[in-house]
Amino acid sequence: MRDEQAPVVESSARWLPLRLAPVFKERVWGGHRLTSTPEAAPVGEAWLIHEDQEVQEGPARGMTLATLAAEFPNELLGNAVRGSRFPLLIKLLDCQEWLSVQVHPDDEQARRLAGPAENGKTEAWYVLEAAPGAELVAGVQQGVSEQLLREVILAGEVSTLVQRRPINAGDSLLVPAGTIHALGPGLLIYEVQQTSDITYRVYDWDRPVSAGRKLHLAESAEVARPGQALFAPPHPGEKIQEVVQCAYFTLQRLTVEATPLRADTMGERCHCLTVVSGEVRVATATEHAVLRPFETVLLPAALGPYELWGDGEVLRAMP
Repeated sequence: MRDEQAPVVESSARWLPLRLAPVFKERVWGGHRLTSTPEAAPVGEAWLIHEDQEVQEGPARGMTLATLAAEFPNELLGNAVRGSRFPLLIKLLDCQEWLSVQVHPDDEQARRLAGPAENGKTEAWYVLEAAPGAELVAGVQQGVSEQLLREVILAGEVSTLVQRRPINAGDSLLVPAGTIHALGPGLLIYEVQQTSDITYRVYDWDRPVSAGRKLHLAESAEVARPGQALFAPPHPGEKIQEVVQCAYFTLQRLTVEATPLRADTMGERCHCLTVVSGEVRVATATEHAVLRPFETVLLPAALGPYELWGDGEVLRAMP
């Protein structure tokens, strides 16, 4: 059903670059790099693109991505994307303490455990900043069986089997659903994931501040799988570097220079652009915008050709 309060415009007028405002989430492990108010409570996440977000300007101003995707799936998402739900959630994470050791279900598990409309959660990380000695948990140790993993999870002892890895700026990895994982302190992360907020907390580092945070041992034991996150190899020198590709999304790193980088949505997929360094200009047949670090624009699949130029780096996510 159409939202009676939503603007009514001609569908052809909607397919301009969509500017979106981030939504900030307080987290006990967060910091102050994502907002300009250092006296505020710690902010751990900035949600850059998500289905409940409202378009900030243009003919579709005030409409959510969920509404646009439901009414115009081919035009917004693309004819190569299945379904009419906006499929991606893109975040920045400012990690000043360890995040809980956690795991997410796959699609089948999510629908069975949380409801028929739910998605699983496969995600990918691109490391924007990493303090010296920064680490993360990227799965469990080699040789751990599924039975042993279930036993240590239910006993509350999963920390004895996790695989801790050093991490550096520029690293990227794919975290498939079912992989035990956690981000460590000193990291600023770009994350793209399936549209889902289902997290099963396995271990929370025995923090007094989070003593009341619920663990989900039974659910974690059911969905967790042995194995590790998949680190992506670097491709230095390439202007368009494929960071991660999986069944749910593709993530690319673009090096933008004075010579325009030409691209085209071709009606197939929307392009989600986030500038991570420098200043980048985005031009279409009718629009021109300047993006600075962590600003994000969504290019609908129906938009067609566009150009990027300037001096900076862009992460481009596509469903």
